Amino acid sequence: MLNRGDFNSYIYIPVKNKEDVRKRSQVCFELLQKLVEKQLSISKDKEKETNPYNHQRDELNLGEASKHVFYQLDELNKCRKRTKQEGTKKEFKNHIHITIADPVQIKKHMITSFVTKLREELQTQSCFHLFFKNSIDLYRNQKQTKYFCAYSVTPDQQEMHLDILLKKIENVLEKFGLTNQYANRICHLSLAYTDINLGPLLEESQLNVGDTFWPDIEKIVEDNNLSSSSTPESDEFCIYVNRICVLVGNTVYESRFRSLHDDLSILQSDESGDSSTE
Repeated sequence: MLNRGDFNSYIYIPVKNKEDVRKRSQVCFELLQKLVEKQLSISKDKEKETNPYNHQRDELNLGEASKHVFYQLDELNKCRKRTKQEGTKKEFKNHIHITIADPVQIKKHMITSFVTKLREELQTQSCFHLFFKNSIDLYRNQKQTKYFCAYSVTPDQQEMHLDILLKKIENVLEKFGLTNQYANRICHLSLAYTDINLGPLLEESQLNVGDTFWPDIEKIVEDNNLSSSSTPESDEFCIYVNRICVLVGNTVYESRFRSLHDDLSILQSDESGDSSTE
């Protein structure tokens, strides 16, 4: 429990809602829905091994799966047909991003000095293109309540760009007595998630249920014929990173990177709902 004056704070790279990101989101959504369908089938087989209404059960799986798979980009969830029960839920607003440090607790009196120090540390940081693997990986959150389909940053890109960026951020965290809990994390872009426990499916697929990351998860889906939104393996997926954001409570602070046009770096952004990719 946070002490009075503490704020949950997150450091992340925001990602712009572009067409290629939306297409990749759909691919992740469809793959995750197939995983959930397989998981529901396993669960129902265990509950009732003899069921004369197999065709009804399959239809039920499809209906249930659609209620438990969501886009990380809430704008895409709004386009889906919702049941009356779903419509009464409080909307989940969360811009897509790549987490750098999550979470740290910052005292109210530390906020200004922390953000200032972070900007000073990153004032020489240049913008860069960040490339992802083309295959989809599965992640589980620390609370073990959600599973995410995501694109992971390639190892060479992690070393070339993010490890350097992380080192600078960790230098600032240390000065304020804070620790990056995910210092050795595989940086990734989550695009779809589910609240269904996929443990039994992973176990049946002979994967280690105790892990929190499973690469190339589409391999365990027999029918991997996703929609036309699927992208060829030759297509490169990358974003342009020109800033990081620090979310302190409900306030977002930006630290922009150096670009070829240095005058742009001094402009104050009012794109609170936008990302750092252009």
